[in-house]
Amino acid sequence: MMSSSVQMVFLDFDGVVIESAIVKKNAYRKMFEIFPDHREEIETYQKTHGGLPRRRQFQEIFSQILGQDLSPEQMDEMEERYVELMLEGVLKAPFVPGAEEFLRDFHQRVDLYLVSATPDGELRHIVRERGLEHYFRKIYGSPPAKAEILRAILRETERRPDEAVFVGDYSSDREAAEEVGVPFIARLGSAPEMEICENKIHDLTELPTLISEMFSLR
Repeated sequence: MMSSSVQMVFLDFDGVVIESAIVKKNAYRKMFEIFPDHREEIETYQKTHGGLPRRRQFQEIFSQILGQDLSPEQMDEMEERYVELMLEGVLKAPFVPGAEEFLRDFHQRVDLYLVSATPDGELRHIVRERGLEHYFRKIYGSPPAKAEILRAILRETERRPDEAVFVGDYSSDREAAEEVGVPFIARLGSAPEMEICENKIHDLTELPTLISEMFSLR
């Protein structure tokens, strides 16, 4: 049990609020289907690094797996194609079980922040189209990196790291929380390695109970 009470909850978006991680995985699969000899390597990479900004993922897949350079023009073309493939699916994707109820019940009790690797403008468009804006104190997409965002929020609100919690579904989320000193909760299902996390949930129906166990809620 932590001695302080939770004042803010940082939420990743894909795979935490919206069940859209599979939509994005399918978009990656379609984008790289022209490289069938590298399909397994690319899918393994995406399972592990899915929480990173997409342009970094594209760059690393090309350089580390395909052994090719990716020009700025090619990068822009890939991003445009990716957005075409995934946007409609993300707008229609269901909530993670318990997420809608959590947002509705908790946004009046603590400050909720959305912290995602999705580009900021695109993230705001999705959140607005889904009618979720009013639940969040602020919405942050990339850039900057998630650790930078967490630091900025804590500095702006003059809160301590132990007064917050970050809920994410990839190792990049966990690493950002650890870098800043914010307690972390893993939503399982997107990345197998998250099973090793101390605090974990299968979906957001379990989140209020776990937060109450980790913190003494006022």
